[in-house]
Amino acid sequence: MKKVFSLIIAMAMMLMGCTAFAATDITDGVLRVEGVGALQNPNAASGYRAAKMDAMRNALEEAQGVYIDSETTVRDSIMASDVIKTRINGMIKGAKVVQKYQDADGYHVVIEVPVHGAQSLAAAVMPATASVPAPLPEATTFVPEIPASTGPYTGLIVDCTGLGLETAMAPGVFTPDHQLVYGKANYSYDQIVNKGYVGYSRSIYNGVSRAGSNPLIVRAQSVQGFVNPVVSAADAAKILSENQITGFLGQGNVVFVK
Repeated sequence: MKKVFSLIIAMAMMLMGCTAFAATDITDGVLRVEGVGALQNPNAASGYRAAKMDAMRNALEEAQGVYIDSETTVRDSIMASDVIKTRINGMIKGAKVVQKYQDADGYHVVIEVPVHGAQSLAAAVMPATASVPAPLPEATTFVPEIPASTGPYTGLIVDCTGLGLETAMAPGVFTPDHQLVYGKANYSYDQIVNKGYVGYSRSIYNGVSRAGSNPLIVRAQSVQGFVNPVVSAADAAKILSENQITGFLGQGNVVFVK
């Protein structure tokens, strides 16, 4: 089985440069993929083995489409580093089987690959660093006067609905003149890998518990580089000034709504 899986990976790698890029959505925090084995297999055990192989191949294809940041995808990292390619292979081989069933179409196996945490996609592709997270900019970097507090706030929701935002493991928030409000430089390697510093939701009303019971909500003006929300200078200052009170950014209590 190990040799067969290695062959599947090698063939998938060869095809990587020949296929059009399609971004993979990680809103749910996992890659959940299904594989199918033909009913013509001699028995159920071999059918499920074939289905799992198919699921692992599909997982590799899905993983390639994940944005790390606005400039890099998992596919780019695999192509650039044999070490990362090996980590990805190991991660997929160790993926958890969450469902198995048989129907008229064949044998089915569903596997899940976590985006963050131990044995996750982030652990495989994010470069380890011992550097200290950079401090956040001052609110006055963006506006002359610090806005009066309207909090305290438990987190931040950036509403990006209708702007075509893609999900990423390490996005950033910018102002219209391309100044970084916050991003991966402001977080430790452990934070990024274990939990991430941004969650995603498809609704401003549901799936936003990460931002707590009283989140600050701002509307993005646009999206930069597919994955980075752009907020007004006033909203950037508001985010940073409110964060000074409760520290929600440092806790990663942030949700981007797609």
